[in-house]
Amino acid sequence: MTYHRLARWFACGLVTVPLFTLAGRVHAVDGVIEINQARADKGGITPGDAPGLPITISTGVSGTDPMSFRLTGPLATGSGDNVIEIQSPHVTVDLNGFAITCGTPPCGGNAIDSSSNNITVRNGTVRGFAIGVNLTGSGALVEDVRAIGNTTGLSVGDNCLVRNNVATANGSQGIVVQNGCTVSGNTSNDNGSDGICTHVGCNVIGNTVRGNTGAGLNLSGNTGYSQNVISTINQIGSTVLNGVPTGSNLCNGNTTCP
Repeated sequence: MTYHRLARWFACGLVTVPLFTLAGRVHAVDGVIEINQARADKGGITPGDAPGLPITISTGVSGTDPMSFRLTGPLATGSGDNVIEIQSPHVTVDLNGFAITCGTPPCGGNAIDSSSNNITVRNGTVRGFAIGVNLTGSGALVEDVRAIGNTTGLSVGDNCLVRNNVATANGSQGIVVQNGCTVSGNTSNDNGSDGICTHVGCNVIGNTVRGNTGAGLNLSGNTGYSQNVISTINQIGSTVLNGVPTGSNLCNGNTTCP
């Protein structure tokens, strides 16, 4: 993803196959297709998915059927490949508490990558990648994900909801979103650049952001932020750049931000 630094605060950028056919290829429980390393090595998670990585998730030519996938074990790579590529809209990937890990970080690929709309990723860990979760399409939901030790933790497109995630020790931004997103209840600490970075018209509420080298919150001028706790260590980095405070923020112990 290319980020255009016009200003410091604008730094962060962005034929249907029925389920019974897929069930003959991979194990499905209650309509949820299960993924683990052995199934990835074998291939055939969805039609066209080759053995090995990346796992490609495609619901067919039209891509109109929502589909749900769940990890039943961890996934790991030592290469520059993406691990999961989602090629159709309306797909949910439940990490089910498992981790997707680069064995020799930083890997050049992404743990989960998609340019499709309305993708959901939840409930697990992504560690050691260029971008932990990279969803450039519109309408994504990312929740309950731990993004640790990536270059960028979470990068999400327009009209997204990013909530209850933890982004720590990433080399650049912890959480990056595009336009019209809600970013709530996240913890983004000790990252190498901004903790949370947004584009136009977002709502940033109830996050904990501490010890980032860049800004705690790096916001567009018309993004609102409230009920956040933002702090720096030894005056490294800024608490908040731009945005409109809408109440109950705390910046380095002061109720006035930045």
